[in-house]
Amino acid sequence: MDIFTTLALCDSIGVMNIFILFFLILFPILSHSTIPTEDCLGCHEKFTTFKHGNNKCIQCHSDITSLPHDEKLKKPSCNNCHKQTSDIYEGSIHKKNLSCKDCHDVHFIERQKKYCIDCHVGVSHDSLPSKEKHLQGMECLACHGKTTKGNMLINIQIDQKTSISRDILDPDKNRFLSRIEWDNLQTILLNKYKGKHQLKKQYVVLSNAHSIMKKPVSCNVCHNEKGIFQHAKITISGVSPSVFSADPKIFIPELPSIKDYKHTIHGKKGIECFDCHVSQERISDSTCITCHDELYGVYKNTVHSKKGAALCTDCHNPHYTKAYKELGVPDRLGICVRCHKDYIEMHKWLPNTVLHFNYLECSTCHSPDSTKSMVLSLALRENGVRLPIKYSDLEKAFGKGINVKDFIDKDADGTIRSEELAHFFLELTKIFGKDIAIISSIVVTKVHHNYSEKNTKSKVCATCHSEEAPFYESFFISIPEKEESIYIPVKGSVISAFPSSIFIDMCLLGEEKIKAADFTRVFKAGRKDRPQIIDELGFKLIDFIGIILALLIFSGIIIHIILRVVVKR
Repeated sequence: MDIFTTLALCDSIGVMNIFILFFLILFPILSHSTIPTEDCLGCHEKFTTFKHGNNKCIQCHSDITSLPHDEKLKKPSCNNCHKQTSDIYEGSIHKKNLSCKDCHDVHFIERQKKYCIDCHVGVSHDSLPSKEKHLQGMECLACHGKTTKGNMLINIQIDQKTSISRDILDPDKNRFLSRIEWDNLQTILLNKYKGKHQLKKQYVVLSNAHSIMKKPVSCNVCHNEKGIFQHAKITISGVSPSVFSADPKIFIPELPSIKDYKHTIHGKKGIECFDCHVSQERISDSTCITCHDELYGVYKNTVHSKKGAALCTDCHNPHYTKAYKELGVPDRLGICVRCHKDYIEMHKWLPNTVLHFNYLECSTCHSPDSTKSMVLSLALRENGVRLPIKYSDLEKAFGKGINVKDFIDKDADGTIRSEELAHFFLELTKIFGKDIAIISSIVVTKVHHNYSEKNTKSKVCATCHSEEAPFYESFFISIPEKEESIYIPVKGSVISAFPSSIFIDMCLLGEEKIKAADFTRVFKAGRKDRPQIIDELGFKLIDFIGIILALLIFSGIIIHIILRVVVKR
């Protein structure tokens, strides 16, 4: 056999193999196509209206090649079409006892859907906290499936003939409702739309019914800072519907964490769970009195205590308790507004209401016996937002384990002078550049647990907006140390040592305007004393310079007029 004969034979064999391959692929299709669905229904009349997508009988019953078919047929495999779902189902607890047809009627896939409750009748869920709330707002899959993501949809329906102004709902116009703005919305609904609105919360989870787990998920899957619910959308109907995003923490509280608890003030002092949780009953004030008897001695005689309005744990979460000095204004404000949600509405008499509550806590006015101080703190500007400097930031700047107090207070006299703060600020500027700032706030530095005072006298603006304001007598700077933040006394004259742009928040206080006595002091002072007196003017120096310039301009105009009159003569 020569080489050409051999190649021709191989070529012939190759063509034959290809023909056989195509025949094997096409034969089942050709044979199936010869059995129309109508022929099947001639015997199987009960399946006349069957519907499983666009599938025909032979696509599942693939072993039927002719009619009549064999009595015993091969069991169809759902895996042929639903491989991905089948792979997921392999890990489900249902796989052990349930086949696909136990939940799905394969011939009428849309008609007879089965739900969890069809099998799981009368499940008590007694171990589930806030059982009614969870069962009404959540699907079974939220806890029993492998949940990956979730969204909160809050729908508020009001009279279609009315609407709530967006300027009222979202004063900062960022289309995001903070906790304060949500509380204000609730107050509006309560006062103006009582009985005329419906609020529905829907918690939507992305999960798969084929991935049911043996045990329900941990509560931390939702009740955690990094839980599955990272987005919340609020839709308000009316003449002009409004849609806002919102902080999901408003609707889903976080749960106590043993790991986080160790960093709280209670955890740092070695208080163990069993020191307070002596039974399964809710902790009462008697438990807190064990350590805080002095504070309770004040609180027990107040309106809040006498009327039983608030227990200690209603205001203070023992699992997240921080030292009071570590709480910012929003945290302190948040304690009160859990009950007093109408605080914005109740303070409409106050000019720039929201602005005041961005800087002041309730006890500033409603607890007159508390000590108020002017507290300075350091901050970094990031993307237009000022964030408090953390101890870790200072460690990166000045070395690990730095004692910040000793680093600033060079003469170790326990008080920060303007020169010391200026030096520290200069060092920070070298490292962080122009992103560094000093935030000034009026802060309660010593709490008096009597919040019964309505304090109508505080409606007089000059109580705070004056150089005689009491908090100017108590000046501190808040410094983050390794364990906790500390307050260090600051000499009041420190403000005059810096440009006003650094203490930008201080301008909001609007110190008392300059007086005639201030001019007298400046002009009567000797050459040596005058610079010090000018420094002491603080922000009044702006008024001083403005008035001097105005007088000079006015004097120039008068002199010009007089000279024109004289020259004409």
